Amino acid sequence: MNTTQRRSRARSFLALSASVFAYVLLLPTPASAQVAIADFMTRVGGDTLLNSNVGVSGWAVNRICLELVELSSSGPLDQAPQELFNRCGELVFTSDSLNGGTLPNALGYERDDDLLAALQQVNGEEAQAAASFSQNASYEQFSNIAARLGALRGTTGASVTSVAANGAEMMFGSGGGAAADSPFGPWGWFIRGSYVTGDRDPSNRSNFTGAENGFDFDQYGITVGIDRYSGSTVWGFALGYTAYDIEMQTTQVGRPLDNQAVNGGDIETDTISGTFYFDFNSESDVYFSVLAGYGSQTLDMTRNYIYVSNAAGTDDQLRLLTSDPDGDSLAGSMTLGKVYQQGGWVFEPRIGLSYDRLNVDRFVEADSGNQEAGTPTVSAMQLAFDKQTIDSFRVNVGLQFSGNINTGFGSVRPMFSLDYYREFEDDPRKIRVKYALEDQLAADNPGAAFMTGFGGCLSCFELVSDAPDSGFYVVGLGIAATYRNGIQAFLMFESLIDYDNLRSNALTLGLRGHF
Repeated sequence: MNTTQRRSRARSFLALSASVFAYVLLLPTPASAQVAIADFMTRVGGDTLLNSNVGVSGWAVNRICLELVELSSSGPLDQAPQELFNRCGELVFTSDSLNGGTLPNALGYERDDDLLAALQQVNGEEAQAAASFSQNASYEQFSNIAARLGALRGTTGASVTSVAANGAEMMFGSGGGAAADSPFGPWGWFIRGSYVTGDRDPSNRSNFTGAENGFDFDQYGITVGIDRYSGSTVWGFALGYTAYDIEMQTTQVGRPLDNQAVNGGDIETDTISGTFYFDFNSESDVYFSVLAGYGSQTLDMTRNYIYVSNAAGTDDQLRLLTSDPDGDSLAGSMTLGKVYQQGGWVFEPRIGLSYDRLNVDRFVEADSGNQEAGTPTVSAMQLAFDKQTIDSFRVNVGLQFSGNINTGFGSVRPMFSLDYYREFEDDPRKIRVKYALEDQLAADNPGAAFMTGFGGCLSCFELVSDAPDSGFYVVGLGIAATYRNGIQAFLMFESLIDYDNLRSNALTLGLRGHF
């Protein structure tokens, strides 16, 4: 046996000895390791914390770590499994030390909240915000089209009930059709741009039992459409683009750790949608409209994975976990209303139904490795997310009031609106999550307890969102101007009212015309 062979055998023996030593330290008895995280969670917060998103993700860390201990007792682990073992091991060791244990290689924390903050870095709650805002894109486009139909009927702040053109008084939306008597031709076009800004509070500011993190967001959208009216009916098609930029709220993680520390990150969603629409307006100014659309979404998510060690020999962690899942949505709505007009005043009560189904494909994150030392290490902490289907079914009841002021160039119309929305799909959303590395471990170790997919796997856990608010209001205030050539310009401000933990304000600009 030459020197190189002896050195290689010695390294293999040392690696095996280290794995067995770790096994002995981490798992004095199978039962003690099996309950390390559970005992910690139960002591800190009882069943409430144990069954929270932090609790179930921590329990998943415990399970896969236990099996990695078993696997390491048979020989050295590969690089990625060893990295996962190191990370899950120090979390389990820390839970033991905070419970009064003496296992080594813990993170050196003296406060329970410090470990909870570290565990919160693991679970990927940010994906909940991405899915819900992708769904909102459908409602944004429907709102734009509904405003267009209202303009043809002469009821919205972006419309005109009467406008002086060529010296004649023409009524839009009075008696049997949106623009049946328009001198501008049977075709119409519109373009509408919107900007929305808002923020969401975390589910629970005081501890880690909350389901969702807080975030700030900005939304940009544009809709362009063309339609044709004939008598009392309107047919049309609109193409829309909506983009959300979401910034997860965070608190600096450092020494000493802060018990409000949560990981930050950014989410960008882009949606392109197409919508067909139809509107019928009777002689008595009762109208009925139907919209049906399809949207395609692309999401780009970056979440930070950060925790600091207070123990010598244990690395701080600074990782970037990125993903780009795709999705699609089908949506439809129906609205029934009536327009009441008296001179230049318009009053419109309405009731509507809307449904949206969003599908998000399965996706796997990419792990940058630990950036703390300035040089990336092996990636192992990436999560895999199962496919998601999110349904929304809403009923809204609203009213709109507007008045007309004739001027030398045409007319100006101020408008006020108030709508109440009732969401019937108000159960919390659920996302199945696991460590992506478990699929590889299952393929490479057929005799172990690792499993592929999301059915019964060791590292599987289920993130549960807050329940969507079942009832909320949208109030709007706007003004429109219509010129003698039939061009309409408008400005609209809307605000979300009485939605739990969420605030949102929107500004919309638009142009409409005929040919």
